[in-house]
Amino acid sequence: MRKGFILILLALIAGAALAVQLVRDPGYIMIAYGNYTFETSLFALIVVMIILYALLKLILSLLRWMNPARWVKADKTERRN
Repeated sequence: MRKGFILILLALIAGAALAVQLVRDPGYIMIAYGNYTFETSLFALIVVMIILYALLKLILSLLRWMNPARWVKADKTERRN
């Protein structure tokens, strides 16, 4: 319990320090490939990456849930009982 509280407190402190730094200097990211360029701030890139990661995890968990082999296996175990 105490270890979890300390970890959460450290994460909040690190997040606050990062937020202060991003307010001072938002950063600048430019990715160029051929004739295409992508420009954004560091904060926007981090937010987009977090959203993409969450969407990927959601899609993978839905695919895992919809796996036909899972349903067949569950059906076989029900028949045994």
